[in-house]
Amino acid sequence: MTRDKRIVVRVNHEEYNRINDYAKSKSYSVAEIIRDYIKRLPKNPD
Repeated sequence: MTRDKRIVVRVNHEEYNRINDYAKSKSYSVAEIIRDYIKRLPKNPD
């Protein structure tokens, strides 16, 4: 699957540190953490 879409999200310093620290603790990139979260979203949000 090609990744040809980009999402830009602005976060504050605390939010950035929180996700960055979590990613490091799991040996993942921040992008991988976000992609994994997106995969868990319901496909039909009714």
